[in-house]
Amino acid sequence: MSLWFCVPANGRLELTAICLRQLRRTCDRLTDAGTQATAVVIACDENLDTARQLGFGTIERDNRFLSRRFNDGIQLALDPAHNPRPADHVVPCGSDDWVHPSLFDQLPGDDQMIGFQNMCFVREDGLEVTARRISYPGGCGIRIYPRSLMATLGYRPADEDRVRGCDTSILYNLRRANPAMRIVELAPDPWKIVDWKTRGEQVTPYDHVGQHPPLWQGDPFDQLDGHWDAGLLGEMRVHYQRDMVPA
Repeated sequence: MSLWFCVPANGRLELTAICLRQLRRTCDRLTDAGTQATAVVIACDENLDTARQLGFGTIERDNRFLSRRFNDGIQLALDPAHNPRPADHVVPCGSDDWVHPSLFDQLPGDDQMIGFQNMCFVREDGLEVTARRISYPGGCGIRIYPRSLMATLGYRPADEDRVRGCDTSILYNLRRANPAMRIVELAPDPWKIVDWKTRGEQVTPYDHVGQHPPLWQGDPFDQLDGHWDAGLLGEMRVHYQRDMVPA
């Protein structure tokens, strides 16, 4: 089995670099366990250099429509016309996310997608983390899709002109094209998916996650200690400390 992560990126160079280094660790763990895993990063800035240094695939695409970036990455991962060794599965993922390798112990069948209902969000100042249960159909935006489902939409499942709501667009269009598709929702420990919020423009600010039922909250580096690599957690702590110093 093989799996590719599809990661659009824009700006936030230091935070994205830390997240991509964690993704490299996740891919290496999966590969060691028997699932060949890698990622493709879609960007138009220095994030492409970071991706190449980590051995990930890259696509250069402007940031006008986020959905086109997702479509580009999904197509490169899965389409035999663009990839001589297309992946069996693809996972759309944010450039500010950490995903634990154990999430991918179970992979979906040809008529399934797997979604995750529990995850963590770190506040923009890095001083608080909250665990939430995502009540949307399919859970949070990080989902595992088989190549067979994506093939029904030409490997470009998102509406081409979206700047947000891309995960919803992908799921809606796939369900419409595949009425028999089954959504399998898992509820992992929330710390296994971490969304690191940052200051400035972002698709979903920290304040907007309050609509989802809370599970717990606290200091992110206390709550995540022991679950993730200590070195990368330390880098993230320093990043937030530096980012919050007034210019």
